[in-house]
Formats: sequence, C-alpha cells, structure tokens
Amino acid sequence: MTVPSSDVQTVNVENSQGLKARLRRAERNHRVKAMLLVLPLLAFLLVTFLVPIGSLLLKSFRDPTISNELPHAAVLLRSWDPAVGHLPDEKLYEAFGTDLLAAKANDGVSRVASRLNFDEVGLRSLMMKTARHLGEPQTGSWHTRLSAIDSRWDDISTWSTLKYAAYPWTFDYYLKAFDFKRDADGAIVRQKESQRLYVDVFVRTAWVSVLVSFLCLLFGYPVAYFLANIPARYSNLFMIMVLLPFWTSILVRTTAWVVVLQTHGVVNDLLVHLGFSRMSLIYNRFGVLVAMTHILLPYAILSLYSVMKGVPSVYVKAARSLGAGPIRSFFQAYFPQTLPGVGAAGMLTFILAVGYYITPAIVGGPDDQLASYYIANHVNTTLNWGLASALASVLLVGVLLIYGIFVRITGGAGVKLG
Repeated sequence: MTVPSSDVQTVNVENSQGLKARLRRAERNHRVKAMLLVLPLLAFLLVTFLVPIGSLLLKSFRDPTISNELPHAAVLLRSWDPAVGHLPDEKLYEAFGTDLLAAKANDGVSRVASRLNFDEVGLRSLMMKTARHLGEPQTGSWHTRLSAIDSRWDDISTWSTLKYAAYPWTFDYYLKAFDFKRDADGAIVRQKESQRLYVDVFVRTAWVSVLVSFLCLLFGYPVAYFLANIPARYSNLFMIMVLLPFWTSILVRTTAWVVVLQTHGVVNDLLVHLGFSRMSLIYNRFGVLVAMTHILLPYAILSLYSVMKGVPSVYVKAARSLGAGPIRSFFQAYFPQTLPGVGAAGMLTFILAVGYYITPAIVGGPDDQLASYYIANHVNTTLNWGLASALASVLLVGVLLIYGIFVRITGGAGVKLG
C-alpha cells in the first residue's frame, strides 16, 4: 500500500514542529537552570553592593530629621520666604516653640540640634539652650519668649537655616561638597575662601591618584617586561616576590614606611653616611607617593604581565631582521601591543588610589589627606552622614565618568582591568 505524498509531508511537518517545540522547551529549561545558578550571586551583589550604594545615595539628599521632630513648624517654615526680609509671624514662633517642647519630651532636641549644626556652626548650642529654658515659667508671646532666651531668634539667618533644613529632600549636602552655601536670603553663594575645602580635596585626590598611577606604570612596566621574557623557571620565582606583599597587611606595609622614611630612619641615616643632610621624607606628599606606589605596584605589574605574556616575540625579531635597532623595534613592534595592559594597569591603580584612606592618613601631613579621609571623619567623628554620603557620591560619579571616558577613548580595549 502506497502512502500519499501529502500525508508524508503532513507527518514531516508535524515531526518538525514537534522537534522545534522540544528544542524551545529544552532551551527554556537551560535558561531557567542558568538563572537559578546565577541567582545566589545576584542576591549577594544586591545585598552587599547595590543596597549599600543605594542607601548611600539616598542619605546624600534625604534628611527628614527636622520634618519629623518639628512637624508643624516645618510645614510653616516651607511657606515662609526669607527673601522678603521679615521675621516669621507669631504663628510660626508658636509652632516652633510647641514642637520644640514636644521634641524635648521625646529626647528629639539633640537630633534637631545636631542636624542644624551641620548647616551652621553654633546652632546646636542655641537649640539646647532654648530647649532648656523654654519650659520655665514665662509670659508674653512666643516671639518674646524665644528672643529673651537668645537674641539669635531675632536673626533672619537663623530661621533661614531652619527653613532649608525643614525639607526632607535636599541637595544642600552637595552644595557643601562643592564649597557652596545658602545666605540669609536663601540664595546659593560661594563660601568664603578661608572656608573652602572640598573642591581642593577632590583636586588633590585626583592629582595624587594620577601621579601614583604614572609611577606604578613607570616602575611596573620594566618589571613586567622582565618577568614576561625570561624562562618560566625563573619568572615563577620572581612572580612569588611580586605577590609577597599581598600576604602582608596594608597597615603593616604603611607603618614600615614610617620606620624607613622618618627623620632618623634607614634612608636618612644612609644619606648622612653618604655626606648629605637629613631630609623630610615623611608626613608630606613625598611619603604619600612613595607608600601608595609601593602598595599599588603589584597590581600594575600583574595587569601588564598578563598582556605582555600574550605578545609573540616574533614581531620584535621580524623588526630586527628588517634592520630596526633594539629601541625602534621595541617601540614600534612591541610597545603598541602592550597598550591595553598599560591602560588597564593605569585605570586599575587610579581607581584604587582614589579610595585610599589608611596610607595617606599615616604617612601624609594635614595637607596631604585625600577625600576618603574626610568621608571617614564625617562618618566616625562628626556623624554628618549626609555630607559623607554626598562626598562619597561625588567621588563615585567622578570615577565612573573617568572610567567611561577611558572606555570611550580606548574603544573597550583593556577595560577588563587585567
């Protein structure tokens, strides 16, 4: 019995569709399994990386302390305009006094005082003094009572500071991060030259990081070239020497430089023995550059070595056979092929140097501290988390912009950072 060709074609189409359906089902199952395998890593990154960064960014422009502790006064403060040149009306004085008494009963005055002191030094003592005397028997309007406690309640600038602190969402921390502030009328103005700090700190951080990256490339390139072009039995031994610093704490390595570079340290004693006078090698920019270069140098060597190891030596031999000298053959046949490693090593050491805290804090002077020092100071000492978050956010955005420019210029070459 002969099966019609149409029936055969129908069976083939059904088999083909069934096969495609099974393939799609198998691919879907593989994707689900892959997602399940990656899910723990994604959850780990979310909890340990994305959530902290999100919380950091949130703290930099959100501070509901005043709006929570002084709710009625905060509402009236937002509608009051300091630019008109008049003090708030009695209704605002009353709301502020009532809220302050309620905050005093709930132990919220210290939080309000600390928050206002971030914006204007001296407001903490004013708030604590006002809260302490406000409960005493007094007569007259709230304006009179507050002015009797301290004359600063008759100053528009005090109320102006309160007004802009009353907003739960604010960008005033970023104003401070760029050395700006609000005047008594609420206008954004540049701080006095004696009060400017953070722009110089960011410039110093970038400059020191660039210098350290350059020094790491300068000293790391010949070491990596040496390791990549000697027999494996010798390169393994020297590579262990490069990796040895990773087995020692950064704090120990930094402290060792204090011993070496101090006034009566090893280097200065050697200089005296050679007939030179003692030099200031520590607690200055020189000490910071030396210590940071020493700590970051292995990262540059490893990044360069990984690229150099994959460069065939035949190119240099071909250049030499065509009459090029050793220097010309190196710079025309070998060096261009190592540029991805140079870019990766430079970017890696720059990013690590930008966030350094321990090394500059130990071997640097007051004028050599980087941005991370001030971030840590606001977190641990002044407890100004808003300003610390703003400074950290500016630093993060700056590094991302520089990295984006680097990727754009290099076209993605060497972006894996070794």
